[in-house]
Amino acid sequence: MEARALLTALYRAAVAAVDPALLVAEAVGKRGDAVFVRPPQTPSREFVFVPNRVALLALGKASVAMAHAASHMLAGRITEALVIAPEYSSFDGLPPNYRTMAATHPVPSAKSADAAAAALSLVARLEAQDLLLVLLSGGGSALMCAPAEGIALEEKARTISLLSAAGAPIRDINLVRGALSRVKGGRLALAAGGADVVTLVLSDLGDDGWHLVASGPSVGLPPSRREAYDILSRYRLLPLIPAAVRGHLDAPGRAEDTPLPGPLLGHRWSVLLGDIRTALEGARHEAHRLGADARVIPELLTGEARSAARRLALAGAAAGNLVRRPGAPERRLVTIFGGETTVTVKGDGRGGRNRELALAAAAPIAGVPGACILVAGTDGVDHEADAAGAFVDDTTLRRAEAQGLDAVRALVENDTAPFFAALGDAFSPGPTGTNVGDVAFVLAPGGEPAGTKSLAMAAEME
Repeated sequence: MEARALLTALYRAAVAAVDPALLVAEAVGKRGDAVFVRPPQTPSREFVFVPNRVALLALGKASVAMAHAASHMLAGRITEALVIAPEYSSFDGLPPNYRTMAATHPVPSAKSADAAAAALSLVARLEAQDLLLVLLSGGGSALMCAPAEGIALEEKARTISLLSAAGAPIRDINLVRGALSRVKGGRLALAAGGADVVTLVLSDLGDDGWHLVASGPSVGLPPSRREAYDILSRYRLLPLIPAAVRGHLDAPGRAEDTPLPGPLLGHRWSVLLGDIRTALEGARHEAHRLGADARVIPELLTGEARSAARRLALAGAAAGNLVRRPGAPERRLVTIFGGETTVTVKGDGRGGRNRELALAAAAPIAGVPGACILVAGTDGVDHEADAAGAFVDDTTLRRAEAQGLDAVRALVENDTAPFFAALGDAFSPGPTGTNVGDVAFVLAPGGEPAGTKSLAMAAEME
């Protein structure tokens, strides 16, 4: 249990490092009527605005926390606000004049369409000399959905579900979303016309491009329909997608971008607040504070979860994955990974990419006493809200066999949720209010961390 307590502490440190409220509070403020934005990477540089009105749109899994911080830092300056969050969110504490809307995730619904209509209505009321402050975090693609004309919400949702089930990376998925939308892929910013638009982004996309977070409603230019068509063709999905979607993407002039309003368009800026690497550094510092040796793997976890599991297993099996100085005390060795894998769904079970990744890593470390792995989403959710991921160690498969659980069958049927629930190894911190992707901590065999006493005290305080 000491190993699990250590890995849990690292997870909490990773999440704390990407606290959306703190990141927003450090990035925005006001002086009299002026509003300023400081990019975290270059805090000495400021964007300064003196707008007539300030409108706020917060969208994503971290939207409530980000909106709380903005309302505090810009107290009295925000004239209108819309906060769109998942259905499990609490909007308590937001100013009473803020409009709040709960929508569905990961599958959009009529609530998501209502949220998109409200967002488009908000920006349509803005004029030149106004400022739209957009706070984006992961999950926004499903929460705000306005299909292109002639496409039903269910038809777009089916297209995206097929692409996701085919194992497409989030970059491809969000490009297709943008090509099938009236609000994504920079189209929301275009609808703001002459108003200035500043977007603060908490990214869950790793190195794939933070301009694609929430499908980039206020960042960048709309993707072409030809690009989306080619992506669906590459995954051999064209015969399976609804006819209305195929017709929209294959229509004459599909290569043309959405016409821009030219001189009627206000200024557009975007700022990255934090991403998975911010979280990984937070975990690394915590590992050192607790007396463990740690390294962060620079290459992010991507691709199929079962393939990525090999990297975790190798790190867990190699007790000497760090070169220790001669005479240095023996300490636990933690290898820290981040990223976001995919799962090509073939079964009809329950679970998510993190539990699938964890279970796939269980077999290779079964013969390595002392090895332990935690894989979890920083949002506290692994496809379903009942867990963020799971622990596995050298005893996982032995304990599963004793309970009559079939690990191979759980993987084949994509049914890892009940497997880990039965073992008591599901990791369930609850929704964290932030989202920058997934983390994985691999504890290799070795001595106890020098900070065992402080770790135990921290656990008691939780």
